[in-house]
Amino acid sequence: MNKKREQLVNQLKVEIVKIISETNGISLSDTLELLIQSIKIKENSLVEKSLLEFNHLLTGFQIDEVDIDTLLTHPVGEALFGFFKSFPIPYNEEHIHLTGSLNAEFIYPRLKKLLEGENKAIYEKKIKDVYGEDSIPINSIDDVDNLIRLKEGEQFNKYLEILYLAKLVLVDRKSHEDASYHMAKELYTKFNVGQIRLKFTLSRSTTIETEKIPGIEDITEEDVVLGLYDGFKKFQQENNFFKFILSPSFRKENNFFDSENYETKQDHFNAQVNSLLEILDKHSFLRPYVSEVDTVGDERELYRKVHFKQMKSGLRRLQYNGFQIRSHHGETWKTLKKGVQSVDNAMNIWHIDTLEHGLSLGINPNFYYHSLMQRVLEKNQKEEKLKEGSQEYNEIQDMEWHDQNVKEKVLGGTPLSDDEIISFTKTKFHTAREVEHYQHDVLNRMINKQVSLVALPSSNLKLTGCFPDYKDHPFSWWEKKGVKLGVGTDNYITLSTNFIQEMLILLFSDPINLKITKLLMVSTKEKRRPFISHLLWEMRKEIVKGKVEP
Repeated sequence: MNKKREQLVNQLKVEIVKIISETNGISLSDTLELLIQSIKIKENSLVEKSLLEFNHLLTGFQIDEVDIDTLLTHPVGEALFGFFKSFPIPYNEEHIHLTGSLNAEFIYPRLKKLLEGENKAIYEKKIKDVYGEDSIPINSIDDVDNLIRLKEGEQFNKYLEILYLAKLVLVDRKSHEDASYHMAKELYTKFNVGQIRLKFTLSRSTTIETEKIPGIEDITEEDVVLGLYDGFKKFQQENNFFKFILSPSFRKENNFFDSENYETKQDHFNAQVNSLLEILDKHSFLRPYVSEVDTVGDERELYRKVHFKQMKSGLRRLQYNGFQIRSHHGETWKTLKKGVQSVDNAMNIWHIDTLEHGLSLGINPNFYYHSLMQRVLEKNQKEEKLKEGSQEYNEIQDMEWHDQNVKEKVLGGTPLSDDEIISFTKTKFHTAREVEHYQHDVLNRMINKQVSLVALPSSNLKLTGCFPDYKDHPFSWWEKKGVKLGVGTDNYITLSTNFIQEMLILLFSDPINLKITKLLMVSTKEKRRPFISHLLWEMRKEIVKGKVEP
């Protein structure tokens, strides 16, 4: 950042802190309007111009004329980043995974040793299998950084694959200790995160060839837990405000288990539960920090009741031992209805306490299905068949058709007549209505059961593609409905985001209704609104004294 821009950002930050503290954190749109009307701002043409420009861009973002990066990299966006970074209470990172949140600076020196060791050929082959022939050689931090970040247009399957590189270096207790310490330090220093709920894999045994890790034969589940605990504890001793939860995560896929030692996934999962409870019995000091579990992975084929049976007894046993159950559901889906169904079954069969992602409960079915119909009709006019397995194909197959002939024409790319388009529209309309009823029923039961939900806007947009832009994320709608909310980044390095950026995305997505104070309360888990107001005034005092860092 050049000096002139840095001065502008600092001036904007000072004025932003003042107006937010004086107005008790009202909406961003109202905050900007009051700033622009200020006599003092009008006396500073550079600051006034920047605010007017940003306000115009923010309006453009709401009508798809401006992208989110333009707002995030604007001087006002950077000043708002500075405001959130300086807030006195550290943020509560509700959802972060280990492997996708280790940066290239951490991974490269450790990976370099493996690639220079006696098993070089094995590691190079595994890396090529996952990342492609061009991924080798790896000669720098930049080479690693390029491999561990999701590229434009890459989807969920690729996302799961590119987490592999970090897994290669996490092969003993010490590496897990180094990883958690590094993560805690990075998140606090750069993004003011002081509470971490870390998702990590207790066992990486699998029958999926591309997921197999050389060198993990000797690491135990106990090593993993104790290593992560040691690293976080080390950071906590240096920063006594720091808090953490270790949340062992279990892959949901039926083929993700140790088939060499167990006949079924259920057998392996129950063994993992036994191992986890034995670790806690042996090291009772871990209990305050290991008090919940999560289920993760590709859920697109996991939505029926039978899909939940293999892990049911193990999760029930954990609950009777004081564990809370969190689960990734409603993140991706084969069809929207099945995405809602997976959340429904997670609540009814696993009795989850927190829903991670839950996007299927935030998508507007009427918009979703009408948009899908428009895309399908466009293909139909070009006489294009629907690709088997595509989102459009799956949704069309799942609809209850009055006229099967219309369905076959849609699938096969045979142009529809006007009457047949009307028939298609009616089928779409009734599908959307039924899914909307189901969705609201599940959401209302979730609210009544006080099941919380963690929002992850970048992850949701980049990995599902099921809503058009960040401004369409359902966070504000959930907040109005009374859902207990949290904010997370998922795999923030892989997704090229960070916690404060996620907060800004939520703020920019609903600048009229989402209050800044409300966003602070959700992100810090501080429920005392007057105390938030007090802290904002303390920030103002520091700004006036010139003590707040740029």
